[in-house]
Amino acid sequence: MKLSKVFWIALIIMIILFVLPTIFTWGAPAYDGSRTYGFPFTFYSFGGLCISGEMCSSFSVLYLIIDLVLLIGLPLLVNYLFLKYKK
Repeated sequence: MKLSKVFWIALIIMIILFVLPTIFTWGAPAYDGSRTYGFPFTFYSFGGLCISGEMCSSFSVLYLIIDLVLLIGLPLLVNYLFLKYKK
């Protein structure tokens, strides 16, 4: 399959969307918030206060896999549709 410029543009957009939640929540643990990783599903979060008074963290392998599939799959779908309807 040929990869067009549309694929690379869509991939860059998805990478930016994937990283933005982390950038926007980077300083949150210092203010009782939580740092999040992943888009559209948060696969890892760190910070906030738990019932025990310690900092919480959570990780989901399923959400990480879904995020990575979407990160690559959506640009491939956009590329396929672009090449199909370009003709």
